[in-house]
Amino acid sequence: MYWFGKCRESTYLGIEVLVSGKMIHRSSFPICPVDSSSTEKEPRPKIVAFFMKGGNVFQGKYRTTPSQKIEGNIWQAGADPGAIIFGVSFAAKNQILLNTIHVAKVNNESKSEIDFGIIVRTFPIQRTKSK
Repeated sequence: MYWFGKCRESTYLGIEVLVSGKMIHRSSFPICPVDSSSTEKEPRPKIVAFFMKGGNVFQGKYRTTPSQKIEGNIWQAGADPGAIIFGVSFAAKNQILLNTIHVAKVNNESKSEIDFGIIVRTFPIQRTKSK
């Protein structure tokens, strides 16, 4: 099952990443369930990439300095009816700091503390069509 297909009517899902209570990434994208054999699925999986300053400790052992640039990535790692399993990773130059998942319910808000002080929140967005 895929949630990124080409459908006439799409629902939107918002995603936020907070570190120590500070918003470091916010975006939204259309979601539409399609079967894995469907020709309506997107040809390549979507990846959301964002950057933040270092200065955090990941998994209680990987210390970063404030001058480091940390890259975050979010992608569809799996799916179930009614849920998208997102892979979430943070990396610094040549080092993976955290690699985990967040389960997003497509019809309700979902919130995960994926590491100490790092929250991923997903939520459905109601969008009205412009005339």
